[in-house]
Amino acid sequence: MKAKVEVAANVVVILLAVVIGSVFLKERFAAPGPEPNEVKAGDRLIGLDGWDWGEHDRTLLLVLRKGCHFCEDSAPFYQRLVAKQQQDSPNTAIVAAFPDAVDAAKEVVQSERLGVQVLPGVPLQTLKVSGTPTLLLVDRSGTVLNTWIGVLSPRQELEVMRASLPGH
Repeated sequence: MKAKVEVAANVVVILLAVVIGSVFLKERFAAPGPEPNEVKAGDRLIGLDGWDWGEHDRTLLLVLRKGCHFCEDSAPFYQRLVAKQQQDSPNTAIVAAFPDAVDAAKEVVQSERLGVQVLPGVPLQTLKVSGTPTLLLVDRSGTVLNTWIGVLSPRQELEVMRASLPGH
C-alpha cells in the first residue's frame, strides 16, 4: 500500500512539474497573439508626432520596444527590409515607433543597425497594439492596409516584403 501511495505522489509531482514548465515555456517563447481590440486592416490611425502619413504612398510602421526579445529576434529581417526599401522603393517609408523614451528608442535602432526614423514615446494603446513587435502597413491617409504580429515565419516575411515594397 505504501508503495502505491509513493508512486501516486511521484506521478502527481511529475505532472505538476510538466504543467508549470509548459506554462513558463509558453509565456517565454510564444509570440504575442492578437487581442480583440487589436488594430486591423481598414482601421484609421491617428497622426503621430514627427510623422506625416501623406508624405509617402505607404509607410511600414515597425512597433518595437526596448527589451523585447521578439523584436531583437526579428532585427535581421528588419535590416534586410530596410536595405531593400532604400535600394528599390522610395515611395515606401519604414519608421519605428516605440513606447519608450527617445534615448531608449534610439539605442535600439542603433544597436540593431536599422537605419530608420524613430518615433519615441508612442503609447501602444494609441495604435491599438497590444504587443511587440507589430508591423503596420499604412497608406497616405493613415488607413491600415495590413498587420503582422510577433516573430514572423519566412512566408510572412515574404508577405511583408511583397505588400510593403511593390515589385518584390
